[in-house]
Amino acid sequence: MTLHAIEITLTRSVDTLELRAAQQEGRLPLAAADDRRRLVVLVSAKNEGRAMRKIWKRLEDALPIDVLCSLFPGPDGKYLMSIPMSDETYERIQAGASAEGKTPEEYLREAIVQALARERTTRRAQLECSLNGLLRTYSPEEITGAAARRIKR
Repeated sequence: MTLHAIEITLTRSVDTLELRAAQQEGRLPLAAADDRRRLVVLVSAKNEGRAMRKIWKRLEDALPIDVLCSLFPGPDGKYLMSIPMSDETYERIQAGASAEGKTPEEYLREAIVQALARERTTRRAQLECSLNGLLRTYSPEEITGAAARRIKR
């Protein structure tokens, strides 16, 4: 068995008593970040997928888990994530994947890549709009002077 480091992102912060109770109930060593919304757990399992299933099984009712994510990338350079979803959502993903002749994993991977590309495009457009507003309001010298002062801080 191999040890796998998994990050647990919670939907809310947990207090010390809740964390201690979850640790005892799940029989897993948990380390909390300062914000107590992120935890790291070491799990012994044959692979990361089984490690995540073990965490869900042991901690699902003890903690308000939002997402599980491998702490380190796998040999392919990718991180493994486990996100709970309703049956309706899962059925929609399966139907979409089936319609495109893909596995649900491939379908989700492509959807995430497309969403990230849209986000980058939107962010670039917002930046250009803000920059155009600055250039209409201030001279290039005022802008570079303000930037230089900010960098010196």
